[in-house]
Amino acid sequence: MKNKLTRNIGLKLASVLLAVILWLVVNTVNNPTVPQSYYNIPVTLLNTDLITESGQVYEVLDGTDMISRVVVRAPRSTISELKDENIIATADVRDISSLDTIAIKLTTDRSNRDISSITGSIDTVKLKIENEKIKSLALKTSTSGEVADGYLIGEVTTDQNLVRLTGPESVIDQVAKAVVDVNVEGMTGDIVTNAEIKLYDAEDQIVSDERITQNIRLIGVKVSIWQTLSVPVNYSITGTPSQGYHATGEIVGNGENVVIGGKASALRNISAIDVPAEALDISGLTESLVKEIDLRQYLPDNVFLVDSAEAIREVTVPIEVEISKRLEIRGERVQMTNIPEGCVASISELDESFIIEVIGLSRDVGTLQAQNITGTVDVAKWMRETNMDEPQPGFYTVEVDFGLPDDVRLRETVTVTLHISEPEEQ
Repeated sequence: MKNKLTRNIGLKLASVLLAVILWLVVNTVNNPTVPQSYYNIPVTLLNTDLITESGQVYEVLDGTDMISRVVVRAPRSTISELKDENIIATADVRDISSLDTIAIKLTTDRSNRDISSITGSIDTVKLKIENEKIKSLALKTSTSGEVADGYLIGEVTTDQNLVRLTGPESVIDQVAKAVVDVNVEGMTGDIVTNAEIKLYDAEDQIVSDERITQNIRLIGVKVSIWQTLSVPVNYSITGTPSQGYHATGEIVGNGENVVIGGKASALRNISAIDVPAEALDISGLTESLVKEIDLRQYLPDNVFLVDSAEAIREVTVPIEVEISKRLEIRGERVQMTNIPEGCVASISELDESFIIEVIGLSRDVGTLQAQNITGTVDVAKWMRETNMDEPQPGFYTVEVDFGLPDDVRLRETVTVTLHISEPEEQ
C-alpha cells in the first residue's frame, strides 16, 4: 500500500501543481482583479473630544476631510458589489502627529479579504488646532433708510444688550462689534421687530464664520419714530434798569425758530417755546444783558430738540442810556377833549408858551419836534379816573397829556386848572 502511495510521487505532485495552476488560470480569466475609482469620499474624524475637552477647537485645512478619489483593486465580482457609500475613510485623533496631521485609514463595509489594495488621492487629514475663546460684546443698534418727511428716528431699544461669542481664538479676535440694524424707510410710526445680530471687524467688514457660536442670533428691537415741528422761541423780560437807563424793548433772538420732536400727541398743542421773564431780569442794569438760555428746561414733557446744538441760545436785551430834550410848547396847543354833554369846562393857568423836558432813548426823543406836539385834557377820561359819575362844579388840577411815545416821559408833569361850572354860570 505504501508503495502505491509513493510510487511516481514526482508525477503526482506535478499533477497537483498543474491542477492548482489551471484553477487559478480559470478563475483569473473568469473573475479578473481590476481597479475601480470612487469619488468624493468623506473622512470621519474619530475621538475629536480629545481636542474639544481640552478647551481647544480644530479646523480641517485644505479640504482634507474629503478624498477626491479612492482606487480599489479587487476581483470583478467584489468590485461589482461596491458603491461609494461602501468606502469607509476614518482618521483617529489619537493618532495625531506633531504636525497636527492624522493618517487616513481606508476600508469598506464589505468583506475585505478579496481586496488587493485600496488607496486614496490623499492619505492624511490636516488640522489647525487652537485655543477656544469666549467673548461678550455689547450690542449696538443702527438704522437704514429714511423715515417719512416730518418725522425722525427717536430712541432705539433692544430686549437684550449683550451677545456671547464662542469659537477659535483667531476668529473671535477679529470681531470688533455686534450690530442689529432696522430698516426705517418711509416709516411714520414706531417699529417693533426681531433683527439679526451681525458681526463686524475693526474695518466694518462683516465677519461670517460658521465656527462662531452665538448664544443669541435674533433679538427684539423697538424703534421710536417721532414727529417734528418748527416753532418760534419767545422771550420776555422783567425788572427795570438803573435810573437814567432804559431797555430798548427789543430782544435779540426773539422769535427765532427751532425744530422740536416728540409724539404727535405731545406736539399737538405747542405753538411756541415761551421762556419766562424770570430768565431775563434787567433790574438795576446799566448795560445790555447778554445771557445764554438753555431751551431744554422750558420744553414740555416728552418733547425734545431735534438738533441738540440748538439747545443753548445767546439772548441779548439791549439797554441804553436815556437822553433829555427841552421843547417849547405854545399854550394854545393845549386843548380839552371829550367834554361830557351838558358839562361846561375851561382850563386856565397856562402861559403863552412853556417848556417841557422829555426823557427817553435817543431814537425816540431825537425825532420829537415842538410843532408836532399837542397837549390834551381828556375830561371824560379824567372823570373816570376820579370816579366822578356826573360833572361837579369846581376847580381841579389836571395833568396834560402830550401824546408822547410809550418809552418817552416828562421830567416834570404839566398841570392846568380845570374849571367845571354850572351851565347858567356860563
